[in-house]
Amino acid sequence: MIRACLIALLTLFLAPLALAAGFEDPDTGELPAGFQGQVAYFGNYTGRTSVMASRNSRAPDVPCPYKDNRCWEQVVGGGVKVVLSFSGDQVTGFYFSVGGFIGPNGLSQGSLTGRRTPGGCELFEADGTTWVATVCNRREFRGQIISVKGIPKQSDVRFGTVGMFVRDLGWVNEQTDKIEARNRRIDWLGNRLSRPGTDESHFRIAVELDSYSRRPYGLDDDRLSAPTIPSRYNGARNKPGKNRRYFMESTYTRRDGSTGRVGTLLYNGVVECVQWESEECQPIRPPIVLTPPQPDDDGGWLSRSTAPIVMGGN
Repeated sequence: MIRACLIALLTLFLAPLALAAGFEDPDTGELPAGFQGQVAYFGNYTGRTSVMASRNSRAPDVPCPYKDNRCWEQVVGGGVKVVLSFSGDQVTGFYFSVGGFIGPNGLSQGSLTGRRTPGGCELFEADGTTWVATVCNRREFRGQIISVKGIPKQSDVRFGTVGMFVRDLGWVNEQTDKIEARNRRIDWLGNRLSRPGTDESHFRIAVELDSYSRRPYGLDDDRLSAPTIPSRYNGARNKPGKNRRYFMESTYTRRDGSTGRVGTLLYNGVVECVQWESEECQPIRPPIVLTPPQPDDDGGWLSRSTAPIVMGGN
């Protein structure tokens, strides 16, 4: 009884240490459900393939021990590069055999089309050959190649590859769309400011437009309070009127939750300058230039070739 209690206590004591030592559940490498991008893999394949007999009428009859005049079953294997493009559940891609078995029985090269499945991927070649991947994520692409009956080449091959390069196009496209929407908003504000409108509308447009020179994505209009005309600026003469300059200001909520102040100087409904906090009132400045992100250099991994794998060598 005492011994059993000691073992139980020792197990409880060692359990946290086992987790700290790296026995916790590792990153599975699963791709998000809506992943948009590409993954390049490299690894190997091995198995058996057979092809239809090529008969020459002048040559002596060659006995084929397999069904359907199928001959030359061979063990094949070698390196293979696979590139898959993911668009949600849809998957397309291609593969290249890199070294290893050479001839009609080897993998050679081809295209793949299919979908993600709950357990991996199911992809097809043009002749119907199926790649059933039990693992299909950014870390691994592993499974079996199975041919349908009736096609000239029959394959029963297993493959195992590891992820070498991941390109997340979803993030690139998201950032590009965000920047393009921002630029369209800036153009709209500039055009709207030059048109007739109320002093308050010009105030709000000018403040938002100038905010893009201070913050990459500007200040949302709904974060501005209703503008007021403070008496502290030019006393009682600070009021709207023909050929009269006057100051209009508003408070806004900063991203940290604190309150800031911004104002504009108007003359006959035209905004002459914008003042943030206690800074000098300045004309509306150009927005910060944002450049859409470019995909990372794949180093040749996504190319339709064996690159960047070095062939041969000593």
